[in-house]
Amino acid sequence: MKKPKKKYIYSGKEELDNSSKFLKNYNSEVVKIFFNHFKSKGNKILDFGAGIGTLSTLYEKMSGVKPICIEIDLENRKYLKSKGFIVFKSILNSKNNFDAVFSSNVLEHIEDDQKTLNDIYKKLNKDGLLFLFLPAFEILYSDMDKKVGHFRRYSFDDIKKKLKKAKFQIVYCYYFDSLGFFASFVMKIIGYDEKKGIGSPKSLKFYDKYIIPISFFLDRIGLKFLFGKNLILLAKK
Repeated sequence: MKKPKKKYIYSGKEELDNSSKFLKNYNSEVVKIFFNHFKSKGNKILDFGAGIGTLSTLYEKMSGVKPICIEIDLENRKYLKSKGFIVFKSILNSKNNFDAVFSSNVLEHIEDDQKTLNDIYKKLNKDGLLFLFLPAFEILYSDMDKKVGHFRRYSFDDIKKKLKKAKFQIVYCYYFDSLGFFASFVMKIIGYDEKKGIGSPKSLKFYDKYIIPISFFLDRIGLKFLFGKNLILLAKK
């Protein structure tokens, strides 16, 4: 498997825009999961790797709390600031500590993910929570992962070991989007095409409207403990 080069520069603006526009059910479900845990933690919430603020915007609508954002990409930082978010390039640039941190599809872009988890731990208040949403199963690693700068996909054992090394306590961990596992496997075989094929706006809208509700139902009746396209993990300081 060829991993991204160290000098790989990726903003992912088109993918982020498409996700925000065409995966509304998907994004809303993800935010609802961590909102249910964060709502009693306080108002100091951090979006680590905010992109264009899709999840932060949804979280603000649900909670009335505007998260602080960490975003490495300059153009995305400018966009977030134009939307009224406080934004830092690095978590270590913020003088604040946080009650809770969420991070969606970000850690896999970072070569030294262990250092990142260590840094997040340092910036959390006592009993603070970390919610991670990550791509699962290395067997699903495809040209699309390579294109968007993923260094890896995660297994439960891998991410649990890294979190424990960072001194986190694991609250729970399970898979997300069981049908997405098969969709990702098909995409690995036939390829990713953001213009006409899998990954296009038309395919994303179809997936979000028709496949996602079925997948979420299957997750709820138990498949989330067996497999899924992503994994969800909640950890505590």
